[in-house]
Amino acid sequence: MTDPALTVTPVLTDDLRDWLVAELRYPVLAVINGEGAPNQSVMWFDLDRERPDTILMNTMTRRAKFRWLSRDPRASLCFEDELFWVAMQGSIEMDTDRERALADIKALARRYGSDPERFNGQERVTLRLRVNKVVRHDD
Repeated sequence: MTDPALTVTPVLTDDLRDWLVAELRYPVLAVINGEGAPNQSVMWFDLDRERPDTILMNTMTRRAKFRWLSRDPRASLCFEDELFWVAMQGSIEMDTDRERALADIKALARRYGSDPERFNGQERVTLRLRVNKVVRHDD
């Protein structure tokens, strides 16, 4: 590695997991669109309590990212705090169970201070990023 501020690991460490949830953060999810280019969107997230290497997110099934991830599950997620940033790479696993996905978006809404009931009736899918590479920039 040519930059001494960069650290690369294959897993989410306990201290990183603690940093992720120490305050409310809005990561940027990058997926590969239908033309092969990256596409980014800001997401709500939480840690998957059952799998320490997994980040949980949610989206509507009518969104383009759902179609693109169905075709190619590779993704990255970037968190920043001024010049400190963490980028995670991995594959998205989609849970299309409607009841679980609705419960997950409602839990995310409560976490982010939004009205969970506004999601009633939406067709949602839970996205789980299985992290296999973490790049940290400690300034």
